[in-house]
Amino acid sequence: MTTGENTPADPPINLSKGRPDEPPRERPGPAWIVIPARVVALIVVVPIRLVHDLVVLVARGVRAVWDRLMRAPGRLARLVGRMLRWVWLGLYRWLLAPAGRLVAAVARGIGALLHFLIVRPLRWLGRGTGRLARWFYRALIVPVGRFFALIGRGLGWFLELVLLRPLQALGRGLAWLARITGQALTLMFKGIGLLIAVLVVIPAVFVWRYLLRPPLLGLAWLARGALLLLGALGSVLASGWRAFAGAVAWSWRLIGRFLAWLVRVLVVLPARTVWRYVLAPIVAGVAGTWRLSARLLRWLWRTLVVAPGRVLIVAPARWVGTSVLRPAGRGIRETWRVCVRDPVRSARRTMREAGRDVRLQLRRTFRGR
Repeated sequence: MTTGENTPADPPINLSKGRPDEPPRERPGPAWIVIPARVVALIVVVPIRLVHDLVVLVARGVRAVWDRLMRAPGRLARLVGRMLRWVWLGLYRWLLAPAGRLVAAVARGIGALLHFLIVRPLRWLGRGTGRLARWFYRALIVPVGRFFALIGRGLGWFLELVLLRPLQALGRGLAWLARITGQALTLMFKGIGLLIAVLVVIPAVFVWRYLLRPPLLGLAWLARGALLLLGALGSVLASGWRAFAGAVAWSWRLIGRFLAWLVRVLVVLPARTVWRYVLAPIVAGVAGTWRLSARLLRWLWRTLVVAPGRVLIVAPARWVGTSVLRPAGRGIRETWRVCVRDPVRSARRTMREAGRDVRLQLRRTFRGR
């Protein structure tokens, strides 16, 4: 059965009972390196590893003993706490609780006795005192109060008859007198106002209307005519100034145009002619000569300097780098790899594997796994 891409869907099933093929182990290296490395590992690394494992086991034992010793006070404290709790519960149940109940019963008996001997007599005394106070209020205080109230009413009627009514009559008389006085003062002020109007206001109005106003109106008309005259004179002067300013501006424009034409004829046209027919050809010749000289100098630089440099310096240096230095560097690198790096890696790998094998053997020997 195949998939759509013409590839087998599942790999073939292996029904053999043999052990699967182990992956090929990497070669440890040459014997002249592996054997000394294993000897060194067996003499130096394995004892150090054994000492390390022994120190680790001793440390673990010490730690276990220390943990047990540290846990013992806690357990002792918990045991003492439980014993104290049991003692407290027994003391409370068999001694403190009955004693408390006895004390509570005695206290309730004493309270009942005090209630019967003190509280009830005081309550009866209070009730009797209240009844006596109510009788005293009804029989003595109420009649005395009514007597004093009758006396107060009589004094109030007497004071109203003797003081209040005369004071009311006096206040009414004073109010009538003030009203009459106010009316008189009002009539007096009206008369004074009428007198002032007749003697002062009416003559002043007459003087203003028939004596002062006509001359003032004449003066106002004269001032208005003077203002109109001054306005006409100012407009005439303004027209003359505008005409003078226009003439001056026209003369200035005419002089400016003449000066501009004179500068153009005397300066601009000769300068343009000199530039076009004298200076421009000279500048063009100098530029062409400079370009030609630059091209010649560039050709000479490339021919006499750059080409010999490439032939005599760059090409030999490139050949030396490609044909001598690079192969020499590769040879030195391969020599270093074969003589130093690979043996060191093989020795390190061999020592690591030897140490692992020794640890595995010792673990299987002492631990059984």
